[in-house]
Amino acid sequence: MYIVALFITMAILLEAVMTVLHSILKTIGLGDTVGKLPIIGANLTLIISILMVWLLGDWGHVLSGWGWEHEDDWVNVIANGAIIAGMIPLKDAVFGAIQKGLRA
Repeated sequence: MYIVALFITMAILLEAVMTVLHSILKTIGLGDTVGKLPIIGANLTLIISILMVWLLGDWGHVLSGWGWEHEDDWVNVIANGAIIAGMIPLKDAVFGAIQKGLRA
């Protein structure tokens, strides 16, 4: 269960990084340009998530908590990055459920 919580925490960190990145790109006038690039614009969150896992090193290898560790390190980095990017909707759902519970 703590692995899911760690994935959600990493998704929160990813959203914070993306907010800062979008702010910086908008400030220097490259926000629209990067967004219109065919491959990079559509997958910017995934790319940043993979880079974030790579920069974190062993701290980013969350799947190893479930016993999944590939021989090639690049596969671990990409798999963990993709899962963290995919956890953003789950994080939103969890926070939405918590907010509804607090209002009831």
